[in-house]
Amino acid sequence: MASVESENSLLTQIWNIKRDWDSEWNEWKDINFYRLNCEDLDDRANDYFARLKNMDKAVKSWPIADYLRDKITLFSQTIPLMNDLRDESMRKRHWHELRINEIKEDFDEESPEFTLEKVYELNLVQHSEKINEITSDAKKQLKIEKSLENIKHIWEEDPSTNLEIAHVRTKTDDSQYYRLQNTDKIFEIIEEHTAELSNMKSSPFYSKFDDKIDLWENIIGQITETIELLWQVQGKW
Repeated sequence: MASVESENSLLTQIWNIKRDWDSEWNEWKDINFYRLNCEDLDDRANDYFARLKNMDKAVKSWPIADYLRDKITLFSQTIPLMNDLRDESMRKRHWHELRINEIKEDFDEESPEFTLEKVYELNLVQHSEKINEITSDAKKQLKIEKSLENIKHIWEEDPSTNLEIAHVRTKTDDSQYYRLQNTDKIFEIIEEHTAELSNMKSSPFYSKFDDKIDLWENIIGQITETIELLWQVQGKW
C-alpha cells in the first residue's frame, strides 16, 4: 500500500505538470505573434524545466516525462527564433525570402491570425539555421539603413551643415555683399559621410540600397564642388 501510495503521488505530480502545461499552452497559442511576451514565455519554460528536474528519479524515465521534456525543449528553442523574427530590422523582403525560399508555405506574418500556434505549425526550429542567417543579414542591413537616414537628416535638417554666410560692406563704396565664412565643419562632415558611403558600396548588401547610396554620393559630391567653386570665386573678389 505504501508503494502504491508513493507511485500515485508521483503520478499526480507529473500529470499536474502536464495539466498546467496544457492549460498555459491553450492560453498562449491564440496570442498574435507580435504580442507575445517572449521573455515571460522563456521564464515559464524554465519553470517547467525546474519542476521536471525536481521530480523523483524514477519519474524522469516515464514516457510522460519524456513527452513533457520534448514539448518544453521545442518551446524553449522556438522562443529565440521568434525574438529574432520580431527584430526591428526585419522587412517584408526578409519575410518573403523565408516564406518562399525556406519554409515554402504561404502565410501572412502581418495577419492577426499569425499566432503562436501558427508559428508551431511552421516548425521554425527545423529552419533555425536559415532564420539565423536571414535575421543576421537583416540586422546588418538595418545599420546601413540607419546610416543613410542619419546622412539624410544631417544634410536636410541639422544646422551643422548650414553655410556660414556673413553680410559685409566694401571699403570703397560701402555697398553690402555676402561672404562665405569657415567651412571646416562642413568638410569634416563631407569626409565622414564620403567614407561611410564608400564602405556601404563595398558591402555585400549594396544592391539593397544602391539607389540611395548613389544618390547621396552624388549629392555630397555636388555640394563639395559648389563650396569649392564659391571659395574660388570669392578668392577673386
